[in-house]
Amino acid sequence: MELKRGISTWGILFASVSATIGSGWLFGSLYTAKMAGPAAILAWFIGAVAIIIVAMCFAELSTMFPVSGGLSAFPLFTHGTTISFILGWVSWLAFIVIVPIEVLAVIQYGATFVPSLMQKVGTSDQLTPYGYIVAFFLTGILLLINITSARIMSKTSFYITIWKLLVPCLLIVLFLYKAHHFENLTSHGFAPSGMQGLFASLSVGGIILAYNGFQPGVALAGETKNPQRSIPIAIVGSMVICMFIYCFLQFAFILAVPPENLSQGWSMLSFAGEEGPFAGLAIIIGLAWFGIILYSDALISPFGSGVIFMAASARSSYSMSKSKLMPHFFQILSKNSVPLPGLVVTFILSLVIFVCFDDWQEMAAFYAAAICLCNAVIPVTLFIMRKDFPNLPRPFKIFSYKIISMLAFYISNMLFFWCGWHIIWKLDIVIGIGIIVLAGMKHFNKKSISIDLKSSIWLGFYLIAFNLISFLGTYGNGSLKFIPNGYDFVCIAIISYISVMLANKFKLDKNKAEKLIHETLHSIESEKKNQGI
Repeated sequence: MELKRGISTWGILFASVSATIGSGWLFGSLYTAKMAGPAAILAWFIGAVAIIIVAMCFAELSTMFPVSGGLSAFPLFTHGTTISFILGWVSWLAFIVIVPIEVLAVIQYGATFVPSLMQKVGTSDQLTPYGYIVAFFLTGILLLINITSARIMSKTSFYITIWKLLVPCLLIVLFLYKAHHFENLTSHGFAPSGMQGLFASLSVGGIILAYNGFQPGVALAGETKNPQRSIPIAIVGSMVICMFIYCFLQFAFILAVPPENLSQGWSMLSFAGEEGPFAGLAIIIGLAWFGIILYSDALISPFGSGVIFMAASARSSYSMSKSKLMPHFFQILSKNSVPLPGLVVTFILSLVIFVCFDDWQEMAAFYAAAICLCNAVIPVTLFIMRKDFPNLPRPFKIFSYKIISMLAFYISNMLFFWCGWHIIWKLDIVIGIGIIVLAGMKHFNKKSISIDLKSSIWLGFYLIAFNLISFLGTYGNGSLKFIPNGYDFVCIAIISYISVMLANKFKLDKNKAEKLIHETLHSIESEKKNQGI
């Protein structure tokens, strides 16, 4: 059986917007304001531009190879099995982490009405035993929605997205009408923590988490009726729509904060009900009725994103299995043509993540690091594909590929760097576990798995150099603060350039790469023909 191509352009666009407008907007404005002050408005704009540049690389590759879970498939054509597996492994876990992130957001807002769901441990809001039961129940509902079919999942996302767009737009209008303390923009400085606070807020404040909803659109490419038209619209369209919403949400949040709550500066911002920032502010400024709507939206918005990311994680494991990078059972489809084993595994691992991470922000920080690493590999793949296979059909083609791919790679590296050393070393552990898993699969499947070690030399250099610069830099707890802020830009640029040159030198044999590409394209055409597309 094959995945059915039943999702329309509007379906994939709304799926991407729905995935993007999740718990990021509910918490991001508070965390970015604490880190960057009013400059958080600029941070949201910078984040959108950065992600759009990176997303353009995804758009070209995903329309060339509209396969489900394409994140792990793309680097297979240029650098073989090892890098493809590492990217697929990290992106798969990143998608899975989003599921408990969104469920936890629902529970955290719900705790306003049912306090027994959460408990305060130090400065962290954590689940109670009762909260874990509710988390299990909500995650189970996400599983059931996804099991039905991709078409129903897409339609569910459509209606949820309409609601998710209406509420933040109404919030912006009401907040700007009811409370507009323009003095907040300058009273404690526009950027009280300087450029370091602004840049750190991109990765740690929730901005990267908020904007990476375009990735499920890539993962669902194999179930899209017209991927060549739908995927670029979904990726770029969702980013532009959400950029305007997020920037104005941050602007409204900054102006709505009562000046007396800023007596100790933005970093010490605190107000009643900040566990649900916008809902709490709504009550403070006299919009209690709208606060109730926001609390209800907090139960819907993250839930909609959870539906999409659970689907994306299952498609990722399905794609890796088809590439022989995961056990064959991940390819088993239900009678509704959805990858059931992948969904079940996502459900189980989501429950494990609830236990392993303390709170929403810790999960969000890990996700940001994982997804930034994945984003960094894709522009390198595009660079090699354009250089070695210029005549392949490209339904969507970016201009000046050398400039765009190098810029996207550098941007992804800076966003990864700003996650901080305390997050990056944890991701190293996950990568190490992945390498052990790959070695074990190679041991038991010697004939079906080819370990392309030579082609992965560049990634080895990249990770070692990146860990060193992160450890010596100024971002994250535990770093040595040896390299001053500003000089790190130059260091990352040098690492980026050397990495691309190494990636170009140590790439997959062209004949082998060409064979993999033609096999994939033939499989896509056969799949379309069988489904009458």
